[in-house]
Amino acid sequence: LLVNEINSFESNFKLLTDSEIRTKSIQLRKRYQNESDLNQITAEAFALTREASLRTLGLRHYDVQLLGGLVLNNGQIAEMRTGEGKTLVATLPAYLNGLTKKGVHIVTVNDYLASRDQLSMGQVYRFLGLNTGLIQEDMEVYDRQKNYDADITYVTNSELGFDYLRDNMALNINDVVLRPFNYCIVDEVDSVLIDEAQTPLIISNSVETSIDKYIIVAEVIDYLEV
Repeated sequence: LLVNEINSFESNFKLLTDSEIRTKSIQLRKRYQNESDLNQITAEAFALTREASLRTLGLRHYDVQLLGGLVLNNGQIAEMRTGEGKTLVATLPAYLNGLTKKGVHIVTVNDYLASRDQLSMGQVYRFLGLNTGLIQEDMEVYDRQKNYDADITYVTNSELGFDYLRDNMALNINDVVLRPFNYCIVDEVDSVLIDEAQTPLIISNSVETSIDKYIIVAEVIDYLEV
């Protein structure tokens, strides 16, 4: 069982210094770059995240939380009750997929949760050498690009949706804020994909219309014979 394999690393990781933990994280990233297969490093990455969480937050992932992380990593829905540590569970697959350097989105239902989780869980990621980003409503294009380029980005579903729409309306590539999608974790998935999805995201933009062609056509008409 993969959970047993994750647990088998714990005794060794406890003996490592903080610097050695970070070195392990760098080694995992290099292994992925060489092998391009996250499955080969899943157990070790989860164990490393648990040790980092214990050292930074004082919170150790239980076996049931490891299972939840494995479910999320497989692209499936994990149902957890209030108090079972959903936020902590998300750090496991987020760190693993963050090693790809292709970007991870953690989608929440409101700005408060996005800001809170980025501040608290970000300690775990930074301890392991990854950086985090946070998308807020009043951000300009440059700030959005910078935060979306982070290894792990916290964002609300509405901000992500509108940024996607704006990117598809952009006339200049420099105005595009999102990079190609890689991996995403959706918190409160029933609320985001069912309840809030009933309200469409609508965006509009003014378009400059050139009147020159109408003037030319009007002049041409004068020379036409019926």
